[in-house]
Amino acid sequence: MTRLLVVCTGNVCRSPAAERLLAARLPAGAGVTVASAGTSALVGQAIDPPVAELLRLAGADPTGFAARQLQADQVRTADLVLVMERGHRAAVVGADPTAVRRTFLLAELGAIASLVAAAGWPADVPADPAARLAALPRLAGRHRPQVLRGGAPDVDDPFRQSRDVHRRTFATVADRVDDIVAAVTATDG
Repeated sequence: MTRLLVVCTGNVCRSPAAERLLAARLPAGAGVTVASAGTSALVGQAIDPPVAELLRLAGADPTGFAARQLQADQVRTADLVLVMERGHRAAVVGADPTAVRRTFLLAELGAIASLVAAAGWPADVPADPAARLAALPRLAGRHRPQVLRGGAPDVDDPFRQSRDVHRRTFATVADRVDDIVAAVTATDG
């Protein structure tokens, strides 16, 4: 089982959107669990209503969600941590310094996963999403400098912003999730 953790600030907009989209778009039985947390979580709150509506429209289920505060044990047990902003990455690494090589900006990992898939997955990585996700931190070093030179952007926080800002942010999250899912589910050959 590969464990993904997605982190944002309040854990009611960006990270639950990525969590629920990843869970919905990865193949059933892929051997991947996805959770989320916030660096300043609105603990116990449901997904922000505009985001919940966008998730429903995208075919993902927003129900049953409760925001959680980021904890060191969540970071320690995650195989891969996706963050929305550089400040979130600092908080994750502050909670567990060993997470430095397995923590990525969402846009950064989307680009790295796409480059790895385009180059061809190494023979020692099984052709299943869980194994490929777990291998990305090891494979990222080769591509990370190129991606960071291109400026992997933060994902803007839509909380208490207009519906238009929510739509733009959600589209960014959905596009990066799609990049990751396409890369780890790509057929070789």
